[in-house]
Amino acid sequence: MNRNNLFYTVIFTFAASFFFVFFLSLADSLTAEKTAVNERISFYSAFLKSAGIAFTDKNETEDLFAKNFPAAGDFPFRETIRANVEGQNMLLKLFSGSGLWGTITGVIAVSPDLKSIRGLEIISHNETPGLGGRIDEQWFKDQFRGETIRLQGESGAGSAKGISVRKGSGGMDSNPDNSEVEGITGASLTSASVETIVNNVIAEIAREEGIK
Repeated sequence: MNRNNLFYTVIFTFAASFFFVFFLSLADSLTAEKTAVNERISFYSAFLKSAGIAFTDKNETEDLFAKNFPAAGDFPFRETIRANVEGQNMLLKLFSGSGLWGTITGVIAVSPDLKSIRGLEIISHNETPGLGGRIDEQWFKDQFRGETIRLQGESGAGSAKGISVRKGSGGMDSNPDNSEVEGITGASLTSASVETIVNNVIAEIAREEGIK
């Protein structure tokens, strides 16, 4: 067959495309169940960590989730979840919002009166590695644990309710009463996005709970 004619080119292109599409589809179908399991584990882990529930084996996360959050609905738990962890009442909610390069998804736990954050975990993001991608580092997330939520109309806080993420200076904020956390150095836009996302989900919970 003349390899320079159009017919050969069309047949070769079709065969090559079919070959790659077939094996990509096969690989996707073979890993679909495992992917779904890993996704559920990520969600379970985020809820447990945000509530301060320790675990060492990811395979126990589903049982721990069922034990601690018996009122949770169907996965992926879009509704606000009420829980009591070691005598501490809290509300937990899955959140998502726009970061610099894509959607940031995570879980926040707050006190029932919305006066403080119990914990925050990041499930997924598309931020720049080494810069905005550092939002899932433990030091950054730890700043939110126990942080006071600014009340509406407080002096100097405008009319917003929530927290502020400052421009990063290379350290971390250790004052839980100032309603502020340190942002990521060199990633001011991602830090601002996290502030907006967190405050939006706090406002959403406030509306659901009738808290002003």
